[in-house]
Amino acid sequence: MTQNLALTWQLTEIHGWGLVGVHTALHLIEQGRPPLLLEKPAMSTLRPENRMALQSLEGGYQRVQALAAQHPGKTILLQEFDVLHALGNGFTAGPPSERFRGRANVGVIAYEDTLFDAEVLARARSYDKLVVHSAYNRQLLADQGITNVGVALQGIDPSEIGPMPRTGRYGDRFVVFSGGKLEFRKAQDVVLTAFRIFQQRHPEALLVTAWHNVWPALSQSIAESPLTPVPPEVGGDGRLKIEEWALRYGVPEDAFVDLGFVGRGQIAPILAECQAAVFPNRCEGATNLVAMEAMGCGVPVILSANTGHLDLIRPDAANPDNCWTLTRQTPMPNPKGNRTGWMESSVEELVEKLEAIHRDRAEAKARADRALAFIRGERTWSAFAAAFVAACAV
Repeated sequence: MTQNLALTWQLTEIHGWGLVGVHTALHLIEQGRPPLLLEKPAMSTLRPENRMALQSLEGGYQRVQALAAQHPGKTILLQEFDVLHALGNGFTAGPPSERFRGRANVGVIAYEDTLFDAEVLARARSYDKLVVHSAYNRQLLADQGITNVGVALQGIDPSEIGPMPRTGRYGDRFVVFSGGKLEFRKAQDVVLTAFRIFQQRHPEALLVTAWHNVWPALSQSIAESPLTPVPPEVGGDGRLKIEEWALRYGVPEDAFVDLGFVGRGQIAPILAECQAAVFPNRCEGATNLVAMEAMGCGVPVILSANTGHLDLIRPDAANPDNCWTLTRQTPMPNPKGNRTGWMESSVEELVEKLEAIHRDRAEAKARADRALAFIRGERTWSAFAAAFVAACAV
């Protein structure tokens, strides 16, 4: 029987969830089985070619909303669809999941909060199946006795992410890139501290960041770090004062560039100017989209060897190193049980890895080339979408 799928989250190209939806929908349309959207798509955020391909889905969304309006306050059973429910930390679902249920109901989640109390477990077990985006998340569920779990690893779109010629935008600077929304989990405090040390040795070094957070309140968690006990201020325009924050912690003004919010079309040109990309993240529930984009642009990458990052690291004889790994991982305090697997990376080791890339450019290129081949061969959005749809089968 053909599995018709309905999605409870918004299609957009401004965050990871949206990209999961966009590429899943594109794949299903190619298969002749377009999904039903239960959340209004943000068509204005899509690249023109994707907007054109997905516009036909708006009609289905409008029809199902009209149906729901005829039955206010009631749950709508979509008997011809399996509904994919977007879940957040704690396995909590959004409003569309409260309004719509399907023939089968599949929970989709990438989580970093590892607390499994009775209520969380009840929510997790209420779905016919769960689909996660890392071996780390799957193992945590297995430890709780939940084994009906599929895995689909996210990817990049080679039509927008790939190596490009450098324009010389930053001259002859040694450019270090760091991306990901600012928060304690992403460890920008470790990046700042390590870069400050590295830049003192190499004055030509430049840190280029894409750290803005569309949920600025979340960024205040960075104050948990003893390295950066004062978080960035939020300006009157609702944007984080990233540059002022970096200067507070000793990075010279002429060694730091804040890119603000970066559009999809800007990613590859920016990464083309970079000699290294650093990700000392404390935890990733999935595999880190920004890190994969850096790998997919041929940039030498430094990754913390923990949680979802482990699905990107290839440190064996058959697959020589495709990145520099931060292996000095110290378990984080976990008194509440909500940070199982979280790790603290060593500032000193991150400095060492930056020095290695700076010192041996031939080895840096060799590892970056292997990462590029790996990402393009195994971690594309088209490969993800096929695996994801298969994993959602009940």
